[in-house]
Amino acid sequence: MAALIEDIANGGNGLSSLSKMLNFEDSEFWKGALLGAAAVFVLTNESVQSALFKTGAKTKAAVKTGVERVRDRPRPASEHVEQASSDER
Repeated sequence: MAALIEDIANGGNGLSSLSKMLNFEDSEFWKGALLGAAAVFVLTNESVQSALFKTGAKTKAAVKTGVERVRDRPRPASEHVEQASSDER
């Protein structure tokens, strides 16, 4: 990055330094480019945002329902005995 700024400060166009900085044969570059493109797509596409929020709301409701079912489920008698004996300690 410093070489790019120095090149531009010396009157160059910075393309040679920029091309050294961007190595298109590096797999990490392409992973970052794809991740960035996906993030831009999700953040700017209203139908994708709507679908994600609906999915999130459905997931939240399902988790809440599952927790309530577990809470309301009757416990076996053996658990009551174990609970009572641990409370006495």
